Amino acid sequence: MVKRYPAEFKQNIIDLYQHKVKSTLELAKEYGVGYSTILKWGSGSQKSPVNGLTADEAKAQSKRIKRLEEENLILKKRWGCWQKIDLSID
Repeated sequence: MVKRYPAEFKQNIIDLYQHKVKSTLELAKEYGVGYSTILKWGSGSQKSPVNGLTADEAKAQSKRIKRLEEENLILKKRWGCWQKIDLSID
């Protein structure tokens, strides 16, 4: 079973990890969180030098872009159907 942690708790540990206040092992022991979990949180929250987004933000943005592209495709297909209909009155 996956254990869920409050966002504030998680962010506090990420801040301590990134500012090197304590070692990862010390943080794991003190807060009762797995060593690898802290490493994953820390690496996932660092902003990419390329686009300035965290891994989670980049993933969310990719999903949004994909959804919008699919919506655009649907709209283009519907618009194409309307263009084929002759609406002129003789």
